[in-house]
Order: sequence, then structure tokens, then C-alpha cells
Amino acid sequence: MLWHVQRVKRMVRERMPLGNHALVSVAEVPCDDPACPGPATQITILGLDMVRRGFVIHVPVAAITEADLAAISA
Repeated sequence: MLWHVQRVKRMVRERMPLGNHALVSVAEVPCDDPACPGPATQITILGLDMVRRGFVIHVPVAAITEADLAAISA
């Protein structure tokens, strides 16, 4: 699990211009949506400007791909 969390953090940092001092948090959370097949991945980004951005992708953290992250960087 830790390997997948670090992999997703790295992909988020590569995809978005965050700089070295932004905090990226990735966690697998239970999905409350009945249509969701399992756990979801919550990604939180806290920049130096103290603006917190949060995203939920309805895919387990181990299954996150670059295509899943394309929606959050737009």
C-alpha cells in the first residue's frame, strides 16, 4: 500500500506545477456512493499559498493511473 501511495504522490507532483514545498497527501478512504465498487482515493494538495485542494477519485489507490489524474490537473 505504501508503495502505491508514494507512486500516486509522485505522479501528482509530475503532473501539476507544485514546487518542492507543496504537501501532497494520498489516502484510501471508504466510498459512500452506492455506485462505487470499492474504496476511493483521496488526494489533498496544500500549497505555500495555504490553499487546500482536495480531490476524490473513485478508484482504489493501487489502481490509479495517469488517466485518472488527468481530470484533476485540468
